[in-house]
Amino acid sequence: MGNNNSNEQLNPENFNAKTTAAQASDAFADQFRNKVVVITGSNTGLGLETARVIASKGGIVVIACRTPSKGESAVASILKEFPEANVTFLPLDLASLASVRAFVPKFEAKFDRLNILINNAGVMACPKTMTSDGLESQFGVNHIGHFYLTKLLLPVLLKSASASNPSRVVNLSSMAQYLYAPNEGIIFDDLNAEKSYKTWERYGQGKLANVLFTKELHRRFADKHIISAALHPGVITSTELTRHMGLASSFQGFTQMRWGTMFTAMGDGMKGIPEGAATTVTVAGNPNVVPGAYYVNCQVSDKLHPTATDSELAQKLWDVSEKIVDDIVSK
Repeated sequence: MGNNNSNEQLNPENFNAKTTAAQASDAFADQFRNKVVVITGSNTGLGLETARVIASKGGIVVIACRTPSKGESAVASILKEFPEANVTFLPLDLASLASVRAFVPKFEAKFDRLNILINNAGVMACPKTMTSDGLESQFGVNHIGHFYLTKLLLPVLLKSASASNPSRVVNLSSMAQYLYAPNEGIIFDDLNAEKSYKTWERYGQGKLANVLFTKELHRRFADKHIISAALHPGVITSTELTRHMGLASSFQGFTQMRWGTMFTAMGDGMKGIPEGAATTVTVAGNPNVVPGAYYVNCQVSDKLHPTATDSELAQKLWDVSEKIVDDIVSK
């Protein structure tokens, strides 16, 4: 794909692994104009690129991240390139449900609607750590934090939605859900990894949880004009997500793959950040996105864990997640 924006390049049916976020935003510019968009973890990497291109098309972007200095720096970098952009920072630490809860009134004080929520932030294959609420971090940050944030923002998402202009929830999953999640899908009897902790298996579980959450969210709210979809951005080594990846971690990644999935991993080539963010922008902006689907390289993919389409598992995960959140916030 070249640098000019021909009609062929702007046709989402032709998008592929080489499509960039900027090209995708060109195709969906009308869908982003004057839309309020919250993007978690958008101070760097894929999230920042997503924020940058959506803001360049007139989207009203909220950069939601943990560190104020990094969030403000991200805002400044976008405004330097696009002085007319409407971009704001609000603090959000997904490892703390109190921080998630505090985010919502701050958001509602500034905005009366929310059109697109992009759950982009995450941690990957990190040593075993716990969130401030006592949850295993990969499950706590990648799933529970975003689950709680989405639930708290559902009233404004619902209020902002209509049949002709549905609200949208975009969940960044990963090919890891296919490669690494355990055979049973979610280890409900050891969510805090007290019995066993394998770095990549736990990452895969969290990313599978993103897909299951997407499907259950679609089931519960599709008739209320909320669209949800999940995606794998690609194999990208130039983001902060890879900060724990040394030689030992990479070796563990190969040894912890589910049987029969290695060739899929080897066939997924490396991408840069502009190409990696293209699928996020496509899922966020394409008016013909398939609700509840999982996207790879800007197209619907069936490379899913065997349990990813299990509706009973998705409902159970939702119910368990609600109980986890209720137990924490009621303390």
